[in-house]
Amino acid sequence: MKLNPKTPVIRTENLYLRYNSEVIFENISFDIFESQTVALTGESGSGKTSFLNLIAGFVTDFSGKMEIFGLELNAKNIRTIRKHIAWLPQEIALQENSVRDLLLAPFRFEANKKSIPNESKITEVFESLALSPALLEKQTHEISGGQKQRVLLASCLLQDKKLILLDEPTSALDETTRNLVADIFASVPNRTVIAATHDTYWMKKVDVILNFDKKNV
Repeated sequence: MKLNPKTPVIRTENLYLRYNSEVIFENISFDIFESQTVALTGESGSGKTSFLNLIAGFVTDFSGKMEIFGLELNAKNIRTIRKHIAWLPQEIALQENSVRDLLLAPFRFEANKKSIPNESKITEVFESLALSPALLEKQTHEISGGQKQRVLLASCLLQDKKLILLDEPTSALDETTRNLVADIFASVPNRTVIAATHDTYWMKKVDVILNFDKKNV
């Protein structure tokens, strides 16, 4: 999928979302362009995760308009849109026994089967994230929470998608590793990265900060 350089990866117009009687956000209108890095900030419950879920097509009851890769976000287009998204939610139910299976879980989907990374590429990405390739032979219960988070971040990078969505991607990491991860995702070529985060260092590295405490960003 090739975009005109002037065509936004994401375009929103007057987005409005509420749960029961609570307004999550309203009147959101902005554009996000190719290769931009974006931080979603705000207190817990301000709508950051809801916005990521909306982009990924998991929230359908909203008003206003969103276009992703030039396609309107709706039931007809969501499968096509998702083919170009790597998504790391904040909480993941780990059902994989081995670290290798955890890393390669997204490649079981039909859209990703043809792009399974080779060992050389896996090693390259692991080492960039300060992970030993030897971890691939371990079971998930044998590694730390921070290592699991980096394995999942490695999986996002290896999928080589045009849009990467991350929800609190450094929450389980120490300061040194948080900074390393932020540096990597701030400089991924030809990919747009949107992260919900409270990480002040990450926010220093991005092109755009959207503050959801304001409700209308």
